[in-house]
Amino acid sequence: MRAFEIHTFRDGKWKMDSVFDDRELAVYEAKKIAAGSRYSGVKVVEENFDESTNLTVVRTVFRGGAAKSGRARKSAAKAKGAGPRTGSGRAPRRRRSAKPTKKQTNIMVPVLVLLILLMAGLALLFGIKYFSTLR
Repeated sequence: MRAFEIHTFRDGKWKMDSVFDDRELAVYEAKKIAAGSRYSGVKVVEENFDESTNLTVVRTVFRGGAAKSGRARKSAAKAKGAGPRTGSGRAPRRRRSAKPTKKQTNIMVPVLVLLILLMAGLALLFGIKYFSTLR
């Protein structure tokens, strides 16, 4: 499963803003956010989850605003008291548990069945009354 998350940077913290299935749409929205002055940084993070191994691979596909030049990352590291990050990126991380997804129940099917039964019952009552007056 693949998801694209938009993360925004403000007050020394990255926060997830929204999630998309489409990369182009996520980057487009991130560019619109970066053009404004509300956040000092924005990035799009791609998460690829492999259900067979329960591994998630994370990579950044877009950076905008102050985060593009690295200023936001440095200020976040100073706020946490950590040094600059080294290495080529994040290592794959393992999901804690793969929870089964619940199937959504469609309420329309039972409602339609009850409506059909109600109409059939009314038709039966009308037919009994109609045929009883013919004699």
